[in-house]
Amino acid sequence: MLIDRVLLQWPVLLFGIAIGAILSSLLAWLLFYLQQRKWQQNVADQLEDSIQQRTLELQITLTELADKNKLLEQQNTRDALTGVRNRAFFDQKINAEIKRSRRERSTLGLLMIDIDHFKSINDNYGHLVGDLVIKEVAHRLQQELKRSTDYLCRYGGEEFAIILPNTDTEGAMVLAEQLRLCLNASPVQHEELQLSISASIGCYAAVAEISSISSDYIQAADIALYQAKNEGRNRVVCSLESEISIKETPDESV
Repeated sequence: MLIDRVLLQWPVLLFGIAIGAILSSLLAWLLFYLQQRKWQQNVADQLEDSIQQRTLELQITLTELADKNKLLEQQNTRDALTGVRNRAFFDQKINAEIKRSRRERSTLGLLMIDIDHFKSINDNYGHLVGDLVIKEVAHRLQQELKRSTDYLCRYGGEEFAIILPNTDTEGAMVLAEQLRLCLNASPVQHEELQLSISASIGCYAAVAEISSISSDYIQAADIALYQAKNEGRNRVVCSLESEISIKETPDESV
């Protein structure tokens, strides 16, 4: 009887063993799957963190590079002695403003400024004092410019140019006279030395035409500048409109 019972229960035991084995296998596979998913998630998280870190480092590098390029560009457009814009910047900017004037039909003004009797300063006191005068003139001119769109440039030697977008003849001459008075108001001091300085200024303002080029504006302002010098210096003259030029007052030295 016992043998018969065992024989009868044997299939059940085998079935139970099989089910247990299957469940054990499923549980083992599930545990393996979960471990694999956790490992993959950890790898993905690490990869994402690494990518974010590399992206941040790249952004920082690009920002630093952009800042350095901007600084280099500024250095390439700045005059080494005075810190104002240099001739290369002037050449690019005047062409750009002529195009704007032509497109918008706005008046573009230009001032050409020359320090009076500068050669005698170099001859009598040396080039170091001459450099000091140029730096002081540049500083005073820059201080008088109130609009961010007005650009003071060192044109060459003791000569400066100021580009004045959206400025007509009257506005250019008013500013030029303010600049002249500012330069003439007080002497440049160097140790015990006091040097009175003045400047001659030529103005030109016009709406750019289709055929207008930078040399048209420069030549017109230069003509006025030469006229100011020929008339005794320390004055403002507008090109082709000498009858409205601003004369110096009698008590000012030439």
